[in-house]
Amino acid sequence: MKATIFSLLFAASSLLLAQNTNNNQNNNQNNLEARVKELETPSNPRFWQCNVNGGEIMVAVDRIGAISKSQYLLDGGLLCTEVTIDTLGGQSLTRIYHVVPATEAVATNAATKMVDRAKEVVSNTSARTGSKLHEMVQKSYPNTTHAHTVEFRVMDLQDLEALYSSLKATWTSGKGRTFTIR
Repeated sequence: MKATIFSLLFAASSLLLAQNTNNNQNNNQNNLEARVKELETPSNPRFWQCNVNGGEIMVAVDRIGAISKSQYLLDGGLLCTEVTIDTLGGQSLTRIYHVVPATEAVATNAATKMVDRAKEVVSNTSARTGSKLHEMVQKSYPNTTHAHTVEFRVMDLQDLEALYSSLKATWTSGKGRTFTIR
């Protein structure tokens, strides 16, 4: 009898967990689609254009050879999420990335508050001085400056996810668009 009750409770909790997981996935997908619509506009149908923090990339849709999105740990404990674009016959690889300290990715509430405060201080300092050093691509001379890569840094992971979604939709549909991160 106890085993039957336990089995029923386990089955019910498994169903609720599965339903919550599906609801979260649906909410995340809806949020992503809304973010793409907010940042994307129709443009020349032959090109995917992207404006990122003052930088710009323009790729002929029929010349896109491969796209990817990956996540990895960099030296120094930084978690990098990166979108790459490889073009057919092109001489460089485009990388658009978001990087945060790995501790921020798994931060607790107290740590999150400290990280948020640090970001606020950096933003306020940047506003006063007129520089945006924290938004700039990080390179190691000469390794990355001469590696046939074009790099952009995105400050919000949701923007990078929306950018990849826009790029993937462009490549699969063959219809260009413009994507702008402000």
